[in-house]
Amino acid sequence: MKISEYNPKAREAFGKILVDIGVAIYKGLIVLFTVVPVTVILKYSLESETQNVSIFTPFERLTSATYFTLIVFLITAFVAGHLFRNEGLKHMHEFE
Repeated sequence: MKISEYNPKAREAFGKILVDIGVAIYKGLIVLFTVVPVTVILKYSLESETQNVSIFTPFERLTSATYFTLIVFLITAFVAGHLFRNEGLKHMHEFE
């Protein structure tokens, strides 16, 4: 069954689900950018007192291919979240 064949309530519910998926992706990325750096800082600060604490210390050991893969996944997540949210809003507001 195509989305265009749904009744208005089902289409609105489908749009809400898409918006929820997009918002969940954004929330996951925000948690990634806030919790992970704090965790790294706490880990290194509690492990030893002689090391300098830096967010970039774990990234120094990564290869360029790993950096590229990480960046591609982050960009893909941002784009997917944006597309889900916009598509959901389109379905929700189409019949208003």
